Amino acid sequence: MSDKNTSPKDKYTEMGAVPRVSIHDLTPQRFYREFKKWGKPVVITHALDSAIPVDIEKLVSYVGDTVVATREYGAERFSRPKTEWKSYCEMQQRTIAEYCELLKDGSARERHIYLALIEMGHTPLRQLIGPCIDLIEKNTGLNKQPSIDMNLWVGPCGHVEPLHFDGLDGTLSQFRGTKRVSLFSPGQTRNLYPFPLSHGKMPATFSQPYIDQPDFKQFPRLADALPHRKIIILAEGETLYMPVGWWHEIESLGEGYICSINRFWNVDPAWRYALAPRAAFFQLLSKMMRTRKIKN
Repeated sequence: MSDKNTSPKDKYTEMGAVPRVSIHDLTPQRFYREFKKWGKPVVITHALDSAIPVDIEKLVSYVGDTVVATREYGAERFSRPKTEWKSYCEMQQRTIAEYCELLKDGSARERHIYLALIEMGHTPLRQLIGPCIDLIEKNTGLNKQPSIDMNLWVGPCGHVEPLHFDGLDGTLSQFRGTKRVSLFSPGQTRNLYPFPLSHGKMPATFSQPYIDQPDFKQFPRLADALPHRKIIILAEGETLYMPVGWWHEIESLGEGYICSINRFWNVDPAWRYALAPRAAFFQLLSKMMRTRKIKN
């Protein structure tokens, strides 16, 4: 649905207490003690200084010939309740250069086409951005998933990735543009109405209601969750650490295009999954499915 109840000024207003800490002031010991151990989000600054901004010409020159799966949500998707969606999105194959042309002519914004979760592998872009992410790893003590390196996200301003959670710790790094990130702790899961497993069309890791246009008649407990909402305006050059199980909705702000990198990290020690039991369940389920696929 369209965000009619939120003014442009509100979109740039932070809410809730999420601290900002320079990467140069972090050590693995401090990061664990203040944030990781208790599953608390934090914005890390100055880790990306050597690589920002990543302009669109540079992006195309580094990875433009790569064919990737792009997500098309459609122009009318967000005007309908999520419960009416027949699928999360439609996947279409394009080169990154072709996708960037859709960004330039406005088609990507009009049709909500997003280049998301594209592994960078051994591309020149990985070589440019990698040292920044490696610095985060070094100073936080986070341990990356061995099967996942870094994922590229490119999209038009105005796009929204709906409220959901992940089964691993994650970082979101802004290499171009600004994003508005709404966060809810795992303790608010019941009040956010996850899709049931029986729904079949939408993942059970996604929330049914719209948080900026709430329907309290259909989702009355959402009123209990909203006072706990944290809003971060994640600026170019900043990285947000999102602990496992934290719900997040991400909207691209401003004009032009947005470029972000995310990385997933191991949840260690494993007892931290006790802070996010629903995430633990789906992470275990996902691991079992991957194992079965490998065996077959």
